[in-house]
Amino acid sequence: MWNALITSLCDLTQKLDSLLLELRGQNISSAPQGGKRIGTAISPVLKQGTNPVKLVNGNPMRLGVIIHNSSDGEFMIALDTSRIDDRHYTFKLKPGETLHMDERQFKELYKGGMMGLWDENSGALETSKALVTEIFWSA
Repeated sequence: MWNALITSLCDLTQKLDSLLLELRGQNISSAPQGGKRIGTAISPVLKQGTNPVKLVNGNPMRLGVIIHNSSDGEFMIALDTSRIDDRHYTFKLKPGETLHMDERQFKELYKGGMMGLWDENSGALETSKALVTEIFWSA
């Protein structure tokens, strides 16, 4: 599990380095001007029984989101802040899988809120958790 997380963080570092090189070499309209820097917020998200959990709020300054499922069960993710269940979700991560959401992969980045829910039928324990990293422009 730790090896997968370290590998994911190394991949993220390479992607950030590539993104910074691209931003320095181009005038990208979505990049804020005036000395802004790239910031990150890393949050462990714990299972709350059978209730959905908030992963990130909407953020117009978002550059990317990384979600790592460090649990024994499958983790459903919805690009929505009001609805998620076993039939209505956007992504489903197996135990140990990581989702990388950035402009390079999806061509345009979703900047709204996101929710998560563990699939009870997949063996998710009460101690299940996910690690959520949001990358964004900061002052």
